[in-house]
Amino acid sequence: MKVMFLVPSGTQRSHARFRVAPLVGVSREKGMDVSYKEVPTGWYERYCFFSRLPHVDMFVVHRELLSQYELNGLRRICKKLVYDFSDAVWTLPEREKTVGSSIRQAKLARRFERICRQADICVVDNHIQAERVREFQENVVIVPTPVDTTRYAPGNGGKIGGTPLVGWLGTPGDEANLATPMQHLANHGGDIQFSVVSGMPYEGPGSEFMFWSAWGESNEPYQFQAMEVGVLPLADDEFANASSVVDALRYMASGVAVVASDIGPNREIIDHGIDGFLVRDEDEWASQVMRLVQDTDLRQGMVDAARRKAVEKYDLRVITDQYWRSVDV
Repeated sequence: MKVMFLVPSGTQRSHARFRVAPLVGVSREKGMDVSYKEVPTGWYERYCFFSRLPHVDMFVVHRELLSQYELNGLRRICKKLVYDFSDAVWTLPEREKTVGSSIRQAKLARRFERICRQADICVVDNHIQAERVREFQENVVIVPTPVDTTRYAPGNGGKIGGTPLVGWLGTPGDEANLATPMQHLANHGGDIQFSVVSGMPYEGPGSEFMFWSAWGESNEPYQFQAMEVGVLPLADDEFANASSVVDALRYMASGVAVVASDIGPNREIIDHGIDGFLVRDEDEWASQVMRLVQDTDLRQGMVDAARRKAVEKYDLRVITDQYWRSVDV
């Protein structure tokens, strides 16, 4: 059976680098005829791209919201069409919702409904996404985005001893979420060190106590490993509530005790008090982080439980098998 994933241009900057590329690699090792192609952005380039696609048994469209013309073209050259996504593709983050964004927002929602209705099956990352899809499509399955636990694994990341490191890894667009925990944690500077890994230096509250390092794909596992505690604050909006579980999973697989906002995907992946802490009140950012910093036995117990969950339930090889079963391959 020949399967082709179609992913957004710039795969390394999207969840396709966790959800599609590794899955394709493992599947090919097993002898499956699976590949992926990046969909270009320009209209003429897209026209040429869709005109030249080969006949396959199944197309899996990851995250792309296709036009009716593009959907019709895929339908003519495949037996099964799957729509796959791992974040809230139907809406915009609150920070991008402006007076002039209503047209873009409406276009996203319209195209999302269309592809959900016309796909044979939708594969999503979590229950919140599934609820949204069921408004338009009954045939929906939940397959979490996996984590490669051989790549994301416990270690010291080059850090040997010293003051406990509390860290955050994310994109510049998400740094605003870090301001809330840092407002409460900055008072503990000295007892702990702070690290931000991102594309741009952090300039919010507590920045004077913060070490910044540039994100790099090859360095990412080591940047996680250097942390004793990782914070995962999310905005409480529609986009964040439907985001992917993989953000928490990378901390958990890497041997980092995670403290996360008690919303959406974090609730699905973290058992509060067992393999991480969920923050329900702003004051808890400092109390929960410092509890983990000061109680090394508690921290190690949570780290071990989180790692075990990541390996047993969310490892790349486990999820790859689950994915193909879910789409009857």
